[in-house]
Amino acid sequence: MNPSLMIAGIPFYDTPAEIEGSPYWVDLWTDVNGYKIGLQVKPSSYRSANISIYMGGAKTSEEQGHRLFCSDFGGDVFIVTPKNGTVSPQMERRIKTYYDMLLNLPQRIAIDKNADL
Repeated sequence: MNPSLMIAGIPFYDTPAEIEGSPYWVDLWTDVNGYKIGLQVKPSSYRSANISIYMGGAKTSEEQGHRLFCSDFGGDVFIVTPKNGTVSPQMERRIKTYYDMLLNLPQRIAIDKNADL
């Protein structure tokens, strides 16, 4: 499977439908040491658009979804606005630094919340 986006040599793949929309709001992800890093991809107009478009219930829902993603998959979600398939150098450094930090943690063992205890 080919990655949808490469950032600092890190491949990010499309998420399954149940991850992409509610409740997580994550478009792409990668696995590192048992943790997932998520990306929510926004259009380049995201930063310059009228802020009211991204305020209120939709923004709150996304933020809650990103916290839930962190709880369920162990990694953060970054909001990116790629231009011609690349993100800003600052965002690339943030993601690479976070990726490297996860590499140095003990391997995460996912717990099946539906399993009988």
